[in-house]
Amino acid sequence: MSRFLKVFLRESLEGKIHLAAFGKHPAWDDHIDDLGLNTESLVLTKKLLYSQGIAGQLARGAWDQIERSGNAIEFNHRFCWSRQNQAIAGAVWASTDRKGRTRFPMIVCGQVGIDGPKAIDLLLRPIDELGVLSRSVKTQNEFRELYNRVHGELYRRTLQPPANQPTFQLTESEQNSILPSLVAISASIRAKQYRVTNGSHFRLISTLSRTRDTLCLWIAYLAAQGLSSSPPFLAITTNGKNWVDLIIGEPVDKDFFCLRANQTALPPTWLSVAETDRAKLESAARSFLEEGRRGQTGLRTQNRSWWASLFGR
Repeated sequence: MSRFLKVFLRESLEGKIHLAAFGKHPAWDDHIDDLGLNTESLVLTKKLLYSQGIAGQLARGAWDQIERSGNAIEFNHRFCWSRQNQAIAGAVWASTDRKGRTRFPMIVCGQVGIDGPKAIDLLLRPIDELGVLSRSVKTQNEFRELYNRVHGELYRRTLQPPANQPTFQLTESEQNSILPSLVAISASIRAKQYRVTNGSHFRLISTLSRTRDTLCLWIAYLAAQGLSSSPPFLAITTNGKNWVDLIIGEPVDKDFFCLRANQTALPPTWLSVAETDRAKLESAARSFLEEGRRGQTGLRTQNRSWWASLFGR
């Protein structure tokens, strides 16, 4: 078993929230001095997502052709890496260094000892606020002060997860449009058409307009599939786009090609569903969506509360 599968999202966090920041920012000549990589899971997140994933794509020129053809998208992602009752939620933004180089993004993410949907509700708003405010700071000290302010508030906070799960509110049209993707990934998992090691990437149509709902829905749905050996799974959404990228198990560098590729460069994954299974899987998916609407999936929209105080609102 690899180190990733053995330890990732399995630390004892003792109820603490850990926030990390890395990548590019105009206050640095090159990469940001790592901030908050205080757990092995956050170190592995940087290694797999940034140092190997993004840097690997750039080193091989994997994104050069799609940039020339107009099929590249900008970094503007939200993600959640989840495993049982622990998760890392975060954001990836297009950024630059002091020298004006734009190829690497800035990434902020937090690790917390609650399941994925609750982590999304807990962390994405303060992380997004940190991302917005970081664009206005000019010096490394200002950036560190901003990061320390948010991280301190999170770290000192007594973790009291919501009693209920987050909900996702879908229109009938949204339910019908996302149903085929839910059925397809269920069929693939049941047929074990995925690899826990060496990466299993899926791109699926997900026409929800709300990033938070998309992440909550897919993380909860993957958790509901009862994956054997409980591998970590990662969901990545791109603001304004109608797809979700899913990685089950240990990712490989090529899995992160998705971060810059539109649907022409990387079409949705084709997954077959046997007709004998379709009706049963569709019924189960509809039940999941109804349970999610009622907040019974291991998914409730959290009211603005503690996180707003981080920014004096």
